[in-house]
Amino acid sequence: MLVTYPAIFYYDPSEKVKYFVHFPDFKNSATQGNDINDAMAMAADWLGIMVADSLENGRDLPTVSFINDLSLDGNNPFKDDPEMDLNYDPKKSFMSMVTVDLSDYLNANKTIKKTLTIPSWADKLGRKMKINFSETLTNAIAEQSNKQKS
Repeated sequence: MLVTYPAIFYYDPSEKVKYFVHFPDFKNSATQGNDINDAMAMAADWLGIMVADSLENGRDLPTVSFINDLSLDGNNPFKDDPEMDLNYDPKKSFMSMVTVDLSDYLNANKTIKKTLTIPSWADKLGRKMKINFSETLTNAIAEQSNKQKS
């Protein structure tokens, strides 16, 4: 299952680790990267860990913001904190959608056997189409979960 959230990448040339990454949809979210590639990888890893933890512990995921509704200044995580000052180069800072495959983070190999009942026509059609019933049900549950949050 893929999930995607917007992230803001603040570039500060004076810092040893140049990119500070913030996910506006998650409270107290932060990771860093030495360069764009590292920052993107760290952002995807952070997102995977946080979303997997939320799902495994039954917490709702935040609604995904529209990236065009975000801004570097408006979504500065320290804008209301007089003790913190986020210095960044607006020409090298940017916003991006970050996507992660949760199967890399969820205990995807642990399976639980479920017995279910479906109409015989659905069984015949599914077998004819060579559908993996477990995968189909898993994907349907994930899709329903996302729909209920919208």
